[in-house]
Amino acid sequence: MSLFSQLYLLPRPFWVLVGATFVNRFGVFVVPFLALFITRNGNSAAQAGLAVAAYSLGGFAAAWIGGWMADRLGRNITMAASSLAGALCMLAMSQAVDWRMLALLAFITGIITEAGSPASAALVQDIVPPEHRVIAFAVQRFAVNLAWSLGPATAGFLAEHSFFWLFVVDATTSAVFGVIAWLFLPRGRKTAREHAGWGHAWQSIRANKPFLALFAACVCIAWIFRQTNTTFPLHFERNGLSLHLCGLVLAMNGVMICLFEVPLAAGLRLWPVKQVLALGYILMGASFLTFLVSGSLTAFVLMMVVFTIGEMSAFSRQQAYSASLAPDDMRGRYVGFLSFAWCAGNTASSALGMPLYDHHPLILWALNAALGVVAAVLILYSRRTT
Repeated sequence: MSLFSQLYLLPRPFWVLVGATFVNRFGVFVVPFLALFITRNGNSAAQAGLAVAAYSLGGFAAAWIGGWMADRLGRNITMAASSLAGALCMLAMSQAVDWRMLALLAFITGIITEAGSPASAALVQDIVPPEHRVIAFAVQRFAVNLAWSLGPATAGFLAEHSFFWLFVVDATTSAVFGVIAWLFLPRGRKTAREHAGWGHAWQSIRANKPFLALFAACVCIAWIFRQTNTTFPLHFERNGLSLHLCGLVLAMNGVMICLFEVPLAAGLRLWPVKQVLALGYILMGASFLTFLVSGSLTAFVLMMVVFTIGEMSAFSRQQAYSASLAPDDMRGRYVGFLSFAWCAGNTASSALGMPLYDHHPLILWALNAALGVVAAVLILYSRRTT
């Protein structure tokens, strides 16, 4: 089946979600530059790391709340409430200066904005048949990364003049997504009240060994991925390179994904899932080893190319693989539980990675590579229960 034939079979509500996601993700201006915003307000890198970690920590509660809301209340209601309230949180963050207040606001913002993520992934699983999910998640990531290819470059130029406008644009695009979700997206599958609790889901999850292996792998990958939003821009600045170039290098990630991931997902549709995931994880972690050799602009570009090849190999397939492991009536909670892995990895990466970078950056780059290998081993040697 050709690529265009696969795209044609995707349902109309999915394309509405893709369009709304593009608008929302284009405006994710704050997170990539949050560490710099905090340090430029007179706080240390370690304090900035704690504040950024607070955002990730809020994601723990978000995964718990958002997974339940997605299954019990509906997908569109959860996404709308999360986005509209998150817009207000972003505006509040723009007025804070002290790292302690920023950490508190980042924690609250993390709870609210990340609560919509399980609903979005669960809605794709609801409306797209299993045989088309790899390409569907690849298309959704195309929208995210097309926005990412444009957003950080724009944000980098804005950050040179005023960080305040980063928060304004971020809040505006979140509000637009919330309105679209409320008015134009389906509610999706709902679970009866007596079966919507976390107790039922936990009984299923703890017996699902491949899903638990994926959970552990995602903790490792979340650590690695968070480094692109924390130590990567700091390392860029400390090597004497300008912020607008940092935005452009970060935008390369989105450009490459937009050009190559959908065709790659279609072309590799029949390849073994675990092997492709493992290869992607290894490449993501190993990409940071380029910094052991050089801190030049060329090294940053090479790092981003290798990292993105790994990401394209792994991420859309990872989402489809996760969906295949989740029971139909627990999709929101399964996605929410997997979000715990990303919260754990993101929080540890922010709180521990930045202080480690301050004192031993070479050890940090080697650790990233090692975690990529660990994630690959976890996936390759997990066994599906019968």
